[in-house]
Amino acid sequence: MSPYIAPTAFTLFLLTAGNALAQQAGDETPARAEVALSNDTMQLRYLGSGRSAGVEGSRIAGSFFLSEERDIVLSAAMLFPADIDVGIGALSILIGPQAYAALLEDENSDVMSLALGTELRLLLNRRLGLAVSGQAFYGPDILTFGSADNLTDLSARVEVNVAPRLTAFGGMRWFEFDLAEGEGTRTLQEEVFVGVGYRF
Repeated sequence: MSPYIAPTAFTLFLLTAGNALAQQAGDETPARAEVALSNDTMQLRYLGSGRSAGVEGSRIAGSFFLSEERDIVLSAAMLFPADIDVGIGALSILIGPQAYAALLEDENSDVMSLALGTELRLLLNRRLGLAVSGQAFYGPDILTFGSADNLTDLSARVEVNVAPRLTAFGGMRWFEFDLAEGEGTRTLQEEVFVGVGYRF
């Protein structure tokens, strides 16, 4: 049995439990489901309230990523609002951990990583829902296991409301692993993406 079956099962459990907690939280912030597509990748993502953790404004997120090479990555995050006064009322900052479980195309090339990072979102026009946002997560060697030494996941996007519950977005993502034993870098995504999100 692969030693990464257990971590992967744990990540699936975290995603399922997070969904249940968000639905029970009763937070006024709506949950959201998203699908993002690029030429070589697809990602399904769920975002919900993390209010059950006892922190107002916190958020959970879970995603399923698939590449053209049949790389599969499951991830789950718990993000908390940062109490930082930057003098811009429409800017929100979240920080926290995100766990990744990757089943790469090559045999015996699975990766488990616990990354730390942040998400920034600047609302430009509330009526249109026009906003720009960015995410940055890094999993260091000490918290990355398997066939990789570290993980880098960076993205930036622009989003706008196209219907009362529907949001369209587009951006760029850089998602890669530094492989162990000097085998170079494995890039899962480095290209433009577009997508839609639906608020429940």
